[in-house]
Amino acid sequence: LGGSGNRMPHQLSGGQQQRVALARALAPQPSLILLDEPFSSLDAALRTRLRADVQGILKQAGVTALLVTHDQDEALSLADRVAVMAEGRILQIARPDELYLRPVSRRVAEFVGESQFLAGTSEGRLVDCALGQLPAVNPASGPVDIMVRPEILRLAPVTERGGTPASIRSRFFFGHDQLLDCVLADGTLIRARTNAYSGFQPGD
Repeated sequence: LGGSGNRMPHQLSGGQQQRVALARALAPQPSLILLDEPFSSLDAALRTRLRADVQGILKQAGVTALLVTHDQDEALSLADRVAVMAEGRILQIARPDELYLRPVSRRVAEFVGESQFLAGTSEGRLVDCALGQLPAVNPASGPVDIMVRPEILRLAPVTERGGTPASIRSRFFFGHDQLLDCVLADGTLIRARTNAYSGFQPGD
């Protein structure tokens, strides 16, 4: 915060105030620091920038940080390990990628990221469901629910061979990507997340 030394605290921006708070917390050289929703009052762009700053500062200082947050992007992008809590109990502790890709329960899967479940029949590591035959992480036999993340689906024009026919019912555009509600031939509704330039529209 070079050049800001003569300012009063209320004259600093939200991001600057957060940096000062972090500097004060690190000044005694603690071995552990608790960050409780540290970016909640900041706008999205500043929050992203400050996250990277804080991560760099903590690594440089060699301090272990315990971050409490309801922001999943924050938890998954900042943490080395994430604990999911509900009603005072820890449901799973894992690396961010493991937590997202291999949740230990349906509750964790529904809590972290966007999840949708399809009924199917499993035989070993293959599940027959409305999308056809899908690979499963864990082997099973008999009726199961399989989780399908929207971003793992790939949409292609019907002129391409293979796949499962579907029609797009609605589209939610977010700038960097879009979420498409798709209806399968049997009436099953499933969501697919694609890049912003895919060109698909409702009715396709």
